[in-house]
Amino acid sequence: MQVPLRVRPCPRPPPHMHLVEIVETSRRVAAARGRLEKIGHLAACLGRVDRDSVEIAVAYLAGELPQGSIGVGPALVREAMAGNAAAEPSLTLRKVDEALTRVAQAAGPGSGAERRRVLGALFARATRDEQELLARLLLGELRQGALAGLVVEALARAAGVEPARVRRALQVETDLALIRQNSHAA
Repeated sequence: MQVPLRVRPCPRPPPHMHLVEIVETSRRVAAARGRLEKIGHLAACLGRVDRDSVEIAVAYLAGELPQGSIGVGPALVREAMAGNAAAEPSLTLRKVDEALTRVAQAAGPGSGAERRRVLGALFARATRDEQELLARLLLGELRQGALAGLVVEALARAAGVEPARVRRALQVETDLALIRQNSHAA
């Protein structure tokens, strides 16, 4: 059973969120000294995310991948980062998620080469800052101080509801991203 949260209607749907917005939010959260400041940065980002990118944004801001572990280790990440970086940000969260899903689904003979190819292509389209965020996400090393509890508070603020309502929704549905997706449904 999903517990829908309502958000104030947006006059026009936001465009697809870009990875650079997560990079910038992550930096702000890491630099913030207090809990309320961190929640404010997270909520502002979550308030701008488009419906199709909610799950991805919530996961990335919590330092996780929607796919979970995808079979990428430090050596492969270093190899992907050794190439050139894009000069300007262009990656959307959806494009990053699609590439990481392909990496996660690679199996059988040639899967190592396929992971290397897909990850290399993704990193080539990312700016250096985006590459660094991706590397930390892939290795589970995103240390920005945004634990699940802060993301719950940020979801509540972005949805314009009391945090207790989001916590109750979590008792029924443990996936923060689904709760945020439901908050977009009016």
